[in-house]
Amino acid sequence: MNHTEPSVSQPQEPGPGRAVRAVIIAIVVLPIVAAVARALVHHWFPIGDDALLYIRARDVFTAHHPLLGSWTSASLSIGVDVNNPGPIYADLVAPFAHVFSAGPGAALGVGTINIAAVIGISVASRHIGGWSMQRWFLLASAALCWTMGSELLFDIWQAHALLLTFLLYLVLLIGLSQGRSRCVPWAVAIASLLVQTHISYVYILATLTPVALLLSWHDRHRLTRAGVISGLRSRTGVVSAAVLILLWSQPVIEQLFGEGQGNLARLATNSGGGDLTVGARNATKIVAALIALPPWWLRSGFSTTVPITRLTDSPDGPQLVIQGLPNGILAGFALVALVGLLVLVAVACRRIGATIQSNACALAASGVVLAVGCLAVLTVGRVGLAPHHVRWIWTLSVFTHIVLIWSALTVAVHYVGRPLWRRIATPAILVATTAFSAANVPYFAQQEGPVAFYGSMAALREIFRQLEPLRAEAPIVYNTSNLRVFEPYSSAVMMRLQELGIEFRVTDPVMVRQLGNGRKASGDETTSIMQLEGSDALLYDGPGCRFAIADGVSDSEAAVASNAAELLTAGLIDGLVTVDPSMLSADEQTRYAAAGTGDVVVARRLVYEGFVQRWTDAGAADIAPTLVDQLAKAGGVANNAAIRSTFDAIDDWVVSTYALVATSFC
Repeated sequence: MNHTEPSVSQPQEPGPGRAVRAVIIAIVVLPIVAAVARALVHHWFPIGDDALLYIRARDVFTAHHPLLGSWTSASLSIGVDVNNPGPIYADLVAPFAHVFSAGPGAALGVGTINIAAVIGISVASRHIGGWSMQRWFLLASAALCWTMGSELLFDIWQAHALLLTFLLYLVLLIGLSQGRSRCVPWAVAIASLLVQTHISYVYILATLTPVALLLSWHDRHRLTRAGVISGLRSRTGVVSAAVLILLWSQPVIEQLFGEGQGNLARLATNSGGGDLTVGARNATKIVAALIALPPWWLRSGFSTTVPITRLTDSPDGPQLVIQGLPNGILAGFALVALVGLLVLVAVACRRIGATIQSNACALAASGVVLAVGCLAVLTVGRVGLAPHHVRWIWTLSVFTHIVLIWSALTVAVHYVGRPLWRRIATPAILVATTAFSAANVPYFAQQEGPVAFYGSMAALREIFRQLEPLRAEAPIVYNTSNLRVFEPYSSAVMMRLQELGIEFRVTDPVMVRQLGNGRKASGDETTSIMQLEGSDALLYDGPGCRFAIADGVSDSEAAVASNAAELLTAGLIDGLVTVDPSMLSADEQTRYAAAGTGDVVVARRLVYEGFVQRWTDAGAADIAPTLVDQLAKAGGVANNAAIRSTFDAIDDWVVSTYALVATSFC
């Protein structure tokens, strides 16, 4: 590869000065800065998987230093516990994690990486194609940020944290296709970051990168043995090799010296594991829905176009049936039409000497085809398919559409006349860029991943203040045997324990792989804690000590809900809540009968667990007018709204309640 500019018939536009370009970049990153600032003001902190990822970032350069990425849900598909290949992302966030507390550390760390990705996109695109290319990919960056919404701009969860980084890689691929040697070490670094952080990028990077190299060879025909040797010995070759060795040294160390079979070997030997794949039909529909058919990559479809889909049982075995996708024939025709249009525009660009745009179209067309192939062979386990498995397609969609518009307009203005385009192009693109950024400054949370569980943060803030008794009991075991899938609490509590310097350990093999062997329980710990949610947290009467409890409603709302729950409990015992037993299951009949004989524990369970609400809604239960009056007074509402208001208040209170129970103390 060399540094020469590709032959282009149109002279490159000089564009605005450095100060103006800096202002434009500032406009693009403004939503990221605003989102991070808002997170700091509102005392945001990571929850769910975000907290687990942050724990590992804070572990960097400690006794628990991670040599691998996080445990990956691909393990469920292949039947073997594996981790994402490497810890580069944790290494990047680590400086912020060690300087700041969890909330600021995560928000500032991830926000900074995303800002760096936008700057990288700007610099790389200007290096490759001058201002003409730079302005379009600043627009692409702003559009992708808007699609994500404000809260995902500082989300450390890999599915969201890498979207802008992947866009940077696609820009670098255009540079590789143009023979830009300076892009090579950066492409190696960014590809390593993507693959190590989320294994879902392996297939698309492994197939699309050779396309860029093939385009470069096609334009230059310089691939000779002497040329390859010279390239490897060049400064670019040496720097790229050094970057590769440095960034992959930690996974290699784990492979060679870690316990048991190394992670790289696990990934390699199980890469084709899993009995069920997404399949070509589903893959075609998904890619078409995101790239060829509306709503494309727009914000409205981010949480709905690819829904969480469990496997469906059928006579032929489990099947993946995804609802809401376009008709298969329509999807196929739409993709063929899109790829055909990209190829036609690529040819037209090459005829007028616009090789950068031509290669970009070729990459986009290849990306669409390869996305179908990569997604078709993706294995799915018993958990089925989730949007985060294919989130990279959103970035590819933005890239494809921007490239198509940019290239098509290049061809059009070649024949219409350049002076007009020069007058309106930059203002039009900057208006669109500014519009996307301005629309993304206000708060907007896509209900995806850990962001969907923001409601748990209120209870967690109170729980964090109640963890001090554990300091004297460390090291403790965090019992995860009763955790429900996707619950947001346990990892946040572990994160807070880490921040307080309270050593914790786990026994579950998956959690050990997630948190490192250094946190595997040894068996000599004297204290174990476990978490309880909802009615179990409120009504716990087991052998342990419930030393921390909180809920997500205000004190006044909790008092109203608690009082109403006790009124309903008494009503069950006193006969003010009457139920038609014939409409109940056998177990419910037994429990209702026990409540009628004065069993307070059973009566409370029926109220707190929502049985009375369900019975009432189904017409199986009737609440006496005297009790309705009491509920109305307790809630401060009219009688005709008392029953619904009461049930809503109790449900909000119970569902948001969280507690920690410990053995061996208090």
